[in-house]
Amino acid sequence: MAKILIKTVKTDKELADAKSVRIEVFQKEQRIAKELDFDNKDNEADHVIAYFDKKPVGTMRIRYVDNDKIVKIERMAVLQEFRSQNIGGRMMEYALDAQDHARKFYEKLGFKQEGEVFMEVGIPHIKMFMDLIS
Repeated sequence: MAKILIKTVKTDKELADAKSVRIEVFQKEQRIAKELDFDNKDNEADHVIAYFDKKPVGTMRIRYVDNDKIVKIERMAVLQEFRSQNIGGRMMEYALDAQDHARKFYEKLGFKQEGEVFMEVGIPHIKMFMDLIS
C-alpha cells in the first residue's frame, strides 16, 4: 500500500516536482497566470512537497517575513484527486494566508480568521493564523 511522504524540498528535482503541482492547481485548474504564481519569492522560501507513491501530489512554501517574526504559508496546493486525504492538513504547521474558499478547511485545523477578505491574483483571500504559543 502506497503512503504519503511529506518532506522539505532539498533538490532541484523536488523543487521542480513542487512547481509541477502548482502548475496543475493554480495555472491549469484555477487559470492563474504563470507570472503571478511564480512571483520571484520562491528562492526566499522553504518548500514542502507531498508524494504519493513517488508522484508529487501536494506542495506549499514557507516564507519568513518582518525580520523572521512572521511565518507565512503560501502557494498551498494539492492535486484535485488527492484533496480528500488530509494531505493539506498534514502539511500545515504555521500561520498562513489562505484562499477564501478554503477558509473552512483551515478553521477545522484550528486556524482563525484575521481581518477582511482581500484580493490576490484575482481570487478572494483571507488571512488565517494560529497561536502556537498558548
